[in-house]
Amino acid sequence: METTAIRSRTKIRHLARPRRSEREPGRGGGGGGGSRPMRRERRLYSLLGFLLLLAVVYLNWFPGRDPAAPGGGLKLPVPWLQPRMAFAGRNGTHFVDAATGSPLYVNGWNSYWLLSSRSPALVAEMLRRGRRMGLGVCRTWAFSDGGPDALQISPGRFSEAVFQAMLTRKNSYSGITYCDEPAIFAWELMNEPRCVSNSSGPHLQAWIAEMAAYVKSLDNNHLVTVGIEGFYGPGIAERLGFNPGDWAASLCCDFLQNSAVEHIDFASVHAYPDSWLPKARMEEKVRYLSSWVDSHLNDSENILKKPVLFSEVGYLQHANANTTVDRDILLRVVYDKIYDSARKLQAGGGALIWQLMVKGTHMYHDNFSLVARDHPSTYKLIKEHSCRLQMLHKKEGDPGWQCTIPP
Repeated sequence: METTAIRSRTKIRHLARPRRSEREPGRGGGGGGGSRPMRRERRLYSLLGFLLLLAVVYLNWFPGRDPAAPGGGLKLPVPWLQPRMAFAGRNGTHFVDAATGSPLYVNGWNSYWLLSSRSPALVAEMLRRGRRMGLGVCRTWAFSDGGPDALQISPGRFSEAVFQAMLTRKNSYSGITYCDEPAIFAWELMNEPRCVSNSSGPHLQAWIAEMAAYVKSLDNNHLVTVGIEGFYGPGIAERLGFNPGDWAASLCCDFLQNSAVEHIDFASVHAYPDSWLPKARMEEKVRYLSSWVDSHLNDSENILKKPVLFSEVGYLQHANANTTVDRDILLRVVYDKIYDSARKLQAGGGALIWQLMVKGTHMYHDNFSLVARDHPSTYKLIKEHSCRLQMLHKKEGDPGWQCTIPP
């Protein structure tokens, strides 16, 4: 298992001490000489409880002035301070809040580096910034290759102990085991599986079926997806025209076949028109991307009958410093189609931009990375999309974030 999508817990709830229903034995039965010491003791307990609460708030809210600095604040697992959160579920072709059944459409982002950074302060800062834009899901890699405690010990060899430990690990913030933690949105089996030829296609298909069933046997609370890019295989000739090139049909992946596996709850698709069509003009990329998104929305709605999440949407951030082309148009195409699908209560479950960063994470940058607040037009577009999705079904959003831009 390579990636996971998480929903952050950020609101602190009221801490109430249970009321004592009876006097403790041996405490002066009826109000004689033992009442004054008892009152002093209760006041002391109250004071200590209040100081403990202040300490928890301080240590959780002020991890350090510089998010790029090493270390950070101590995080204490205090489950009763965490907000109540339901699991994400699925009802037919759309995501739902499992507790209420209300539709759930996702605006989120990728920050694959959260685990690699080994910095709680950087992780906390990234989650805070995502929340300020109304982003509800962060997709990150939950694995490591080689070295101590690695999931992949060597090419093709995985540690069963590390895999099971990940599902049974306790969240250090909430104290809840991962398999019971609703702050986790879903598990993804692998990031962009590819093979050198289609002859390996049956092996990949069998692996997806086996691993999806195995994950569900350990954790039946969470949704599971594959992590494929969405390329169509040679099995259905009429779909091949939606691929970005002939090469895409020779990687042993097939969007429809891979996503139809019983224990796969929703389909995943990636979109990188700049990489896939490097010589095309912007108009051609927009036209292609529009067709790519429409095809997967229609197939998810009518054939797979499952939600589809565009789990990586990336476009070059430094294509040409002298250009006046609005590069946000590529992200806008995806957002508009997701919104239209959500408005109809159809299969377009959401989109996650690739990828967002904060200061101090330059070593994890690629040509698609950005610090959102350094790109005002992109920041505004992301926040506007969060607003309109939240307002669409009158869903009560994150209490700590308010939509300030009219939908």
